[in-house]
Amino acid sequence: MDFCSVFKPAMPKSVVGTACMYFKRFYLHNSLMEYHPRIIMFTCVFLACKVDEFNVSSLQFVANLHENSVEQEKVLEQILEYELLLIQQLNFHLVIHNPYRPLEGFLIDLKTRYPALENPEVLRKAADDFLNRAALTDTLLLFTPSQIALTSILSSASRAGLNVESYLTECFSLKDDRETLSQLIEAIRNIQNLVKKYEFPKIEEINVLKQKLEKCHSKELLSTASRKRGYEDDGYVSKRPRLDEEDWTDDDLADSL
Repeated sequence: MDFCSVFKPAMPKSVVGTACMYFKRFYLHNSLMEYHPRIIMFTCVFLACKVDEFNVSSLQFVANLHENSVEQEKVLEQILEYELLLIQQLNFHLVIHNPYRPLEGFLIDLKTRYPALENPEVLRKAADDFLNRAALTDTLLLFTPSQIALTSILSSASRAGLNVESYLTECFSLKDDRETLSQLIEAIRNIQNLVKKYEFPKIEEINVLKQKLEKCHSKELLSTASRKRGYEDDGYVSKRPRLDEEDWTDDDLADSL
């Protein structure tokens, strides 16, 4: 998040949200002890820039690392090495629906259909902060973007001392649909609890984890072959020798089908 917040040119929020989702989805099936989160994070952001059509060159991207040219070239090589693996581990599902666009839709809807709130723009900053905090939790994996965006609106209004709960019944046509309204309120409460319970790690805790992580990724413990697991060990890339047609057996034919 820090890398994205100081990125030049300024990075759209949708790119940040997409990168966060890639990162979380990657580590649902992979281990931090095998793939270093720093390079995976850079790869996720690099791929998110492409998918969300945020046009930056590879040289522009690594220039934001503020490292010497040798280190920048090294990181770029690592990003290009892991990019295909990342796409593969995401099962090629690269389009991410972020809560930032629904947030804009709700603000427009409040302006046009909810006159009880004079200036909905006062909710924007706190709502953005809520979404940024939500991106650090598992909220994006558990709830729909529209539910998260709506929760950010209600949370922002609550912090500002504004009551917009009637917006749910009046503008969502849920006054007579108690079951759907109850389910929506339950989802909103669960999202609020997840975001509220999240605590930023302390510097001391981060330093301890960094030491453990670097130990796991030391050259003595991690070979190049294991770092590249995923290219040879799964079903996407076959390493079996190609057989001539006359050497095929019935089992080989069944496998090919």
